[in-house]
Amino acid sequence: MKNSLAVITFALITAIFCLPAGAQKCLEYGKPVSLTGTLHSRVFAGPPNYESIRRGDRKEIAIILTLAVPTCTTGNDPMGYDVSHSNIREMQLLVYNDEKWKNDQEWKTVRQRMGKLVVVTGTLFGAHTGHHRTKVLIDVTAIRKPRT
Repeated sequence: MKNSLAVITFALITAIFCLPAGAQKCLEYGKPVSLTGTLHSRVFAGPPNYESIRRGDRKEIAIILTLAVPTCTTGNDPMGYDVSHSNIREMQLLVYNDEKWKNDQEWKTVRQRMGKLVVVTGTLFGAHTGHHRTKVLIDVTAIRKPRT
């Protein structure tokens, strides 16, 4: 009985000390975030039916960030787009900027860093069209190589 009580006490104390380290603050939509992960591209079936390239749907290529550490989001959007999600492992990147030189530079970085670790900065939004391939997307403001 004494051994069982000691084991239970040790487990509880260990759990209490591990909670702050494992606790995760979920990301908020519309606020700037920086996320680390690996870039890759994936082909999806696009219009008109978003079902099968073999059956005539156009190919769409999405740039995906596979996160180094899964994350979560907090949201309460009455339209149902920017909602809470847990265990997010991938995010589609929206790489677009009104300034042509900035847009060109971001795409150059995407091409150079494909398959490699990057830090992506931007704002999150929830999927709301057939072109959105992950639950949560990031509207990119910067992509860079991680600092070592």
